[in-house]
Amino acid sequence: MQTCLLLLTGMAISSTLLANDGHKTPTIFTSPHFIASLKRIDSVIAVTNTVTAKVCACQILNLRSNNHDVKNAVVFVEKTNSEGNADLAKAKTRLEKEKRMLLLLFYNKIEVIARTTAATDCSTLYRKLKKTWDNLLMYEVLNADVIVR
Repeated sequence: MQTCLLLLTGMAISSTLLANDGHKTPTIFTSPHFIASLKRIDSVIAVTNTVTAKVCACQILNLRSNNHDVKNAVVFVEKTNSEGNADLAKAKTRLEKEKRMLLLLFYNKIEVIARTTAATDCSTLYRKLKKTWDNLLMYEVLNADVIVR
């Protein structure tokens, strides 16, 4: 009984010594303060637990120029999934724009080996593809959320 009483007294004294609500001086830790702190903790947990869904489109390419030959280069485009199939179409469009830029600026010939889309982030898709393609070279991961004209 004495141990329980000593424990409760220690908790009461220590709770008045804590600075709360961003103040420099200690305040009494009452039930409204406790409930407010629980709500703050719940909101932090809710923010950290909300994982935004992503879609990823990729193409495995053989790239050839006059002095450079790259085999099994994979270009990924990742988009935040908010509109379903429309987001996947936007990711594919961004991928085609990037291929046109590669062809225009760097390479003479681009050969598409494989195309893949997935309702996941690109790092997960890369790990999945790496299991089947041993000599896969990650060329670039593009963000389709950024508008490119």
